[in-house]
Amino acid sequence: MPVAAVPPYRHLTEQPSANARKSVVSDDITFCQTCRNVPVTKFLSLGAQPACEFPKNHEEAESERTWPLDLGFCSQCSLVQLMEPVSERILFSGDYHHLAGLTKGFRDHLQVLADELAARRDPDPRSRRVIEIGSNDGSLLDALAERGFDVLGVDPCGSVSPNGSPVVTEYFGSEVAERLMSSRRPANMVVATNVFAHVTDLHDVLDGLCTILDADGMFVSESHYLPELLRSLQYDFAYHEHSRYYSLTALQHVLGMHGLEVFHVELVDTHGGSVRVYAGFRGAHEVRASVTALRREEDAQRLTDEATYRDFAARVEDHRVRFRHLLKELAADGSRIAGSSCPARAVTLLNYCSLGPADIDFVSEISPLKIGRLFPGVHLPVVSQEELCGPEQPDYAVLFSWHILDELSSRLREEGFRGKFVVPLPEPRVLTEL
Repeated sequence: MPVAAVPPYRHLTEQPSANARKSVVSDDITFCQTCRNVPVTKFLSLGAQPACEFPKNHEEAESERTWPLDLGFCSQCSLVQLMEPVSERILFSGDYHHLAGLTKGFRDHLQVLADELAARRDPDPRSRRVIEIGSNDGSLLDALAERGFDVLGVDPCGSVSPNGSPVVTEYFGSEVAERLMSSRRPANMVVATNVFAHVTDLHDVLDGLCTILDADGMFVSESHYLPELLRSLQYDFAYHEHSRYYSLTALQHVLGMHGLEVFHVELVDTHGGSVRVYAGFRGAHEVRASVTALRREEDAQRLTDEATYRDFAARVEDHRVRFRHLLKELAADGSRIAGSSCPARAVTLLNYCSLGPADIDFVSEISPLKIGRLFPGVHLPVVSQEELCGPEQPDYAVLFSWHILDELSSRLREEGFRGKFVVPLPEPRVLTEL
């Protein structure tokens, strides 16, 4: 279903000058990335932030680019979004440092998802064609292939998975979809986990989705869940690679613009709280009670009310003060503080809170793609986790992947870390016991 010709939202292709940034905020109107003709209301500024790219050395760090990280919301569809999103062709043009299968918790999640999708599959072997948009390292593709699916991934940074599942190395959109369908039959199932937030032109992606999805097919997506973000103060989940933050309300709105209908919905624990949505062409599937129930809950949460977001912004500003104060208080007696893990969300947290080498010695990591590099923006050294757990370990470890607190803290204890853990969000605190 084509989208009406309406004013486009703005997205950055280059880093603007300081004067240009000022004029964009003061003079221009930003339109909703979904509705396209509804102005967005800005409610939070997190400052100039870099992308989640780890400089190899200080010389490379000197040329690091930053963009304004400001959040706004749409009073019509409830979509929370970046006021000035940066094109994914900039953000994902180099090395991509996130690997879906790196943590056990997320690997387990993908296995459970694969089981659920297999249970929903039509027993007819001809109904096993799956395309995954944003297949990353192929973890889900492989899990689906093991369960009898004919799989194909599409990912600009992807490659053939460890088990050999094929991947088209492209940015998915309407043109790529047309090319895929020139040699393939439509998919019975299309999957996109944590992808909707990353693409700049969501309408073009949905046009492509409608091209590759069979008439009675099923589209399954997972997105970070806006109400949970608001409830647990997850402002650290706002970063340039995430252009949007979704409620069911917002997802129903944008999918409906393309003739798609949500027929089932589930809340899942991944990424600190996500919403899994099952959709198909309008009328192709019976709409379940889960959709009505969750939508009723969202209506009660006033997700299109400006006061909801002003309150969130005030809590964010208060957190910054309290988190900085906690770290300075811990270091007052000479104690050493380090960080543990380098998720993208930590880029926002450290840069917004202005925490650098004077506050934190280093950040430890298990990913070989990050070890030996510098942390974006604040340029802390990224070292092997062995240094955090070694003989000269620090007194405190800040758990930047606090959304997987139990898994991360248990692993660090097993590897020999004897110090105390600092949990930055939602309430900055020192863990007294595990």
